[in-house]
Amino acid sequence: MGLFLQVLTVLVITVSLQGWLPRGCLEEERIALLHLKDSLNYPNGTSLPSWRIAHANCCDWERIRCNSSTGRVTLLDLGGTRNEELGDWYLNASLFLPFQQLNRLILWNNRIAGWVEKKGGYELQKLSNLEILDLEYNSFNNSILSFVERLPSLKSLYLDYNRLEGLIDLKG
Repeated sequence: MGLFLQVLTVLVITVSLQGWLPRGCLEEERIALLHLKDSLNYPNGTSLPSWRIAHANCCDWERIRCNSSTGRVTLLDLGGTRNEELGDWYLNASLFLPFQQLNRLILWNNRIAGWVEKKGGYELQKLSNLEILDLEYNSFNNSILSFVERLPSLKSLYLDYNRLEGLIDLKG
């Protein structure tokens, strides 16, 4: 009987721990991703078809990587997802704030001209783990520089093929 109780105890503990292990992305991040998809797809785009309300585990969605132990999003690859025919647009950078462990953000080729006023690039400095930021092939001007130089963990910044002018001097 003693062996049976030990096996039963291990089984109960194992089943209990299953409830504590991450089963995918956090609800807060999943909702933020759906808002981000809506902003990219305005007005009726078809980008990111795997990003659906019905598919709750956003860690399985295309262009996303998550930390396997926390379930938090660590990589967002949104390169080339916005329809170019929609023209230049302004991105609401506050949409990225729920992603506390985000370390790679890829936004190349989306015709981003800047940030939505009062929800702008200063919000990005709250992304304390962001190490790689790819903004190539957009429509940013030199004003982007004041935002990106405030990113505390940034190691790689890609700004090719934007509307930058003159001598560019970034610290670090």
